[in-house]
Amino acid sequence: MAAEKLYNYIWHILADVIIEESKSIFNEDDEKAKLSKKWTLYQILTVCLKLLHPFTPFVTEEIWQNLPKKDSGFLIISEWPNDKNL
Repeated sequence: MAAEKLYNYIWHILADVIIEESKSIFNEDDEKAKLSKKWTLYQILTVCLKLLHPFTPFVTEEIWQNLPKKDSGFLIISEWPNDKNL
């Protein structure tokens, strides 16, 4: 059930809504807005990877290793998302 909820969020909210709405910001000249949106998308991606890791550890670890500015060397030992670090 948890994997299904994550899938639905990533596919229907993140991909269909958040990323699609972000495209218009990246086509504008406002560099501050672009930087803000990049940071937001990066944060969403890192949290999604952490939440998906128990279900798809090899895929998520590979993606994690290719990210800049990680909070730890390996995804498996990174801090689990909670209300204080979101």
